[in-house]
Amino acid sequence: MSHLTIGTAGHVDHGKSALVEALTGVHPDRLQEERDRGMTIDLGFAFLPLSDGREIPIVDVPGHERFLKTMVAGVSGIHLVLFVVAADEGVMPQTVEHFGTVRYMGVDAGIVVLTKCDLVDEEWLMLVEDDVNSLVAGSFLEDAPVARVSSTTGTGIAQLKEIIENRLTGMPVDGDAGYFRMPIDRVFSMKGFGTVIAGTVLSGSLASDGDTELLPARTPLRIRGMQTHNDTVDRAVKGQRVALNLSNVRTTDIQRGDELCTPGYLLPTSMTDVRLQCLESLDEPLKNRQRVRLHKGTSETIGRLYLLDRDELEPGESGFVQLRLEKPIVAERNERFIIRGFSSMRLLGGGRFVEVYPQKNRRFRQSVLDYLEAVTDAEPEVLIERVMRHAYGEQRVKSMQDLVRSTNLYGDVLEQGVARLEEEGELVRFADQRLLHRHWHTGLKDELVSVLEKMHRVQRLKETLPKDAPRLQLSWEAPDTVYDALLRDLDDESRIVLSGRAIRLSSHSVELTGQEEHVLTAFEELGDAEPPAVFTMNDLMQVMEDRSISVKDLPVALKANADIIRSMAGYAMDQEIFVEFADRQIMHRRALESVRENLVAYLKNHGTVRASEFRSHLGISRAHATALLDYYCDLGVTNRESGTHRLAEGESGGDPAGDDSSAVNG
Repeated sequence: MSHLTIGTAGHVDHGKSALVEALTGVHPDRLQEERDRGMTIDLGFAFLPLSDGREIPIVDVPGHERFLKTMVAGVSGIHLVLFVVAADEGVMPQTVEHFGTVRYMGVDAGIVVLTKCDLVDEEWLMLVEDDVNSLVAGSFLEDAPVARVSSTTGTGIAQLKEIIENRLTGMPVDGDAGYFRMPIDRVFSMKGFGTVIAGTVLSGSLASDGDTELLPARTPLRIRGMQTHNDTVDRAVKGQRVALNLSNVRTTDIQRGDELCTPGYLLPTSMTDVRLQCLESLDEPLKNRQRVRLHKGTSETIGRLYLLDRDELEPGESGFVQLRLEKPIVAERNERFIIRGFSSMRLLGGGRFVEVYPQKNRRFRQSVLDYLEAVTDAEPEVLIERVMRHAYGEQRVKSMQDLVRSTNLYGDVLEQGVARLEEEGELVRFADQRLLHRHWHTGLKDELVSVLEKMHRVQRLKETLPKDAPRLQLSWEAPDTVYDALLRDLDDESRIVLSGRAIRLSSHSVELTGQEEHVLTAFEELGDAEPPAVFTMNDLMQVMEDRSISVKDLPVALKANADIIRSMAGYAMDQEIFVEFADRQIMHRRALESVRENLVAYLKNHGTVRASEFRSHLGISRAHATALLDYYCDLGVTNRESGTHRLAEGESGGDPAGDDSSAVNG
């Protein structure tokens, strides 16, 4: 009972503040302007003493329509509402609006209080009661006790206190497990203390030395002090009214509607999917793209309604709506809200958040509507599975922290649900502990195989492909741990062959056409050309023509088959038939072996060789001779000494690649 909160609701001038003063002995209007005008324009607070010595906070809210947003801030977090109707006026417009607000905001316990009963007779009072009963029929107030009071004379106040205490006794109070959240409803500065904020803890708890952040700005905050009802405390818990003294932040940096939260639990969002009910008493339906004011917690935000399953939402109907907001908010699944007209300020309806971080949904998309229907009031395991499957792009891979934000499930409930889904094979866990739904895991593997098939068709002369090449063509970019795991799984399933940084489909092999076989045969003639043939990919055909090497039996001339020549040259490079011994300088492997043997023999006879001498010896250009000498020096065949090359100790010739095939490939 110690952390329950009472709130008032009702039409302006129906005696809410006077009632609070009669119950507590304290007038809740704290602003001089409120006292001068005789009406509450901001939230007021007082504490009701109980017979056992404890005190329960009462939040007094303004009744005037212009301050309905302040009223919503007061209703957020209350457990019992005192629904006030003045006996001399009965049900009035704001009576109806306040009733709709407390209903939409999830208040489920209350007492109907008829004030100013000293001003009317019994017959009139019975008529007022009948009007109230008609208003609350079918709601949580239908069977609520009715108290007749006069705050001026004190009539009925003692009986009302008894009713309140009886209603509070046995009222269930949730524990303080969960992540800390506190919507801010007051911000002020105190001399000698600095910035102070106040609010009612919505969930979880916060220690005086705990970490918290200001949302939606995501500003880390440090707490200097914590009080509740003028007493210093070390911890604030759910349902408790608390004031926090903050350091290193100005009052201008905080406003009502901001929220304190466990760091990282919630993220700001400017778009949410909701289930919205249109107020039954409206004269016209809600329309698609209608501009509205969204109220949740202590915040007010302007946005537009995008009706996802219909063109209009008739009075009393409910439907799925995407709210696109002009500034970010923070919210949880199932959190309550109301909407008001943008210009009229009238209450239009209310509902609950269903998906807090959606993508921009198209209207009438059945898959979206099915998802929203499935996650509404879903059991934890169902919610986790649906959230994981409905995710899009890189958000499909989620850490446990991501799942906390996406589901708003806490502790063991989330962990047990994830564990069961893993056991059932619905979720796949990776080395970095992130999770992916089986549907996306299987789909990604199939897509990767499909991409490989297309790449093999395009590059049919390549036996293998770079390991990361297919990754760039997937429909969404999988993180490293996920991509590597997919490749290992496909290798284990014998769908691909994974070798170092190269992959291929298990079914893939290079098969040359007749024309390609003829081109490969022609390439072999380059291995025996005198002088040795040095070429680039661009001048390969010209070199072949200069050396009178022709491609036999081709139906058209050599130059007309440039594409075949180029593709086969790439194949010859892959097969190490051609070797790039310097930047873009290529030789046939057999010719390169012959040059090495020639070089070794020359050095054995002459001791040293210069590039100019080697050029003359081979009949090639000086640039090619220099590049070849540098190449063999890098391989350790020779040593470079002041512009000359000498045979390295122990070198006697052999395979130019030897065990240094990586060097051969440049």
